[in-house]
Amino acid sequence: MSQSEAKKQELIAGVSKKAGDYEEVAISCAQGTLVALTEGFDLPCGEDMVAAMSFMPGMASRDETCGAMVAGLAVLGMVNGRKKLSDPSYGTPEGKAEFFKSRERAYRFCEEFKKEMGSTMCGDIRRRLFGRTYNTFIPEEFEQLVADGAQKKCRVPPEAAARIVASIILEIREEEARS
Repeated sequence: MSQSEAKKQELIAGVSKKAGDYEEVAISCAQGTLVALTEGFDLPCGEDMVAAMSFMPGMASRDETCGAMVAGLAVLGMVNGRKKLSDPSYGTPEGKAEFFKSRERAYRFCEEFKKEMGSTMCGDIRRRLFGRTYNTFIPEEFEQLVADGAQKKCRVPPEAAARIVASIILEIREEEARS
């Protein structure tokens, strides 16, 4: 493995671990994933962005899309998404090709996450990790989630999301460096 390849793998592993560490602190896969990736790649991330991820785990605790996926997609958008609502360049063949390429990367992230976690849905992932899901709107259920090891078991989705997104960001940056 070359030195630059070793550095890339070290960065990916570090961002992944940090996403899990932040999950343990916040008990929010979305916030942990977002902050680990933005710190790891020196992307802007103010308190408003962190706050915007507050309700993402399970899409407002509805056992729907995993918050780590939502954060991963948000970061991919920050790195490789359209920066304006409208721009004449979007209609050019080059603009269309770039948009398709960025969508393909987002799709690939979702598919890789699903393959690794068994689903993109929080409820399915919790069943896999805990053997059940929880209605976290009921305080006792939230406390049971924590008692059942959420801070350790719920590291897995943000670690996976951060690792996959970090790999894609490095791919994007390598392509940009060659251009």
